[in-house]
Amino acid sequence: MLEEWELISSAIQRLKKRLKWKPGKAAVHLSKRIALGHLPTEATPADYEAIILRVINTQDAEVFVYRWDDTVYPTVVAELDGIRWLIMMGLDGTMETAFPPKDPAVYLADQRFRRLGTLKELRL
Repeated sequence: MLEEWELISSAIQRLKKRLKWKPGKAAVHLSKRIALGHLPTEATPADYEAIILRVINTQDAEVFVYRWDDTVYPTVVAELDGIRWLIMMGLDGTMETAFPPKDPAVYLADQRFRRLGTLKELRL
């Protein structure tokens, strides 16, 4: 369990230092967020990344672990300007996705999510 925690902590720290997407995925995710109305039509990659950075640097943000089969995804959730955003990354700190779930309470109640605490509580 300690090894997993170290990987989760390291992933969040890496993302805080350098926001990194898989090649070609930043534009795809930005387009999807615009199409779904999560971001305004004039949103730029810098606007989207600013939201991600605000979330992962909000000390009251909640940290979850999402499990898909044997894969673990550190997930950070925080409210920005009245909207609760979810940031999911790989254990290497590479972005997977960032979006505001329609109903965050229901979304995060999925058994694949496990809450670990806030960034402040976890000293991240």
